[in-house]
Amino acid sequence: MDKLELKKLYYLLNGLYDSIDLDHQSFVTEKTVRQFNELISKVVEETQDMIFDLYVIKETGENLKHITSAELKNCLKPVIECIKNLYLENGEYQIAKVGYLYNSIEDSEIKERCSDILLGDRAFDRAINQATQILENRIKLKAGLTETSLIGTSLVSKAIHSKLDETILKLSEKQDIQEGYSNLIKGIISIYRNPTHHTLSFECSREYALKVCSHIDELLKIIEQSEKIK
Repeated sequence: MDKLELKKLYYLLNGLYDSIDLDHQSFVTEKTVRQFNELISKVVEETQDMIFDLYVIKETGENLKHITSAELKNCLKPVIECIKNLYLENGEYQIAKVGYLYNSIEDSEIKERCSDILLGDRAFDRAINQATQILENRIKLKAGLTETSLIGTSLVSKAIHSKLDETILKLSEKQDIQEGYSNLIKGIISIYRNPTHHTLSFECSREYALKVCSHIDELLKIIEQSEKIK
């Protein structure tokens, strides 16, 4: 049994559970039900425990169109509890507590480069390392500074200047907001990028790394929506 793969499945099941609104009268989509069945099949594959097959929702006729949110949650709950109590060691299931936060991350590059780290067991600072590297590279691309030797706060100062008449990327029409973004991103680079790129002494929990990655995810959206004015 691949413990890491099972932890991922446990995490995804928790994320699915949290994403369903508890309305006894509302129906979930067929896509959601099929996603649930696929996750159960993978759990059976990993654990070789056929008990989980009891919770698979049969895909017959119009059946999938009539599964309520309450019914699906009632299927999810025992599966989640069983995996937690029978297959995961004490403390490993804590990843579920940050499931919703992880699912909120939308940037595909952050998920591609950070998922295995965030779902791992240690050295979560590596996720911050990767996320800040993505942030820096995205600023370079958006500002057209791919050939520059500038890095870190020097790069941010040039690309996202605090003054609207001197910046390459305009993140806000308002001068004070532009200055705020400039200072915020330089602060993130100083606090998170430099220590995780140049030392191995930056220690943090999974939850902390997720919060930083989630914040950077939001900043990437703002940078993508920014206007290049030079």
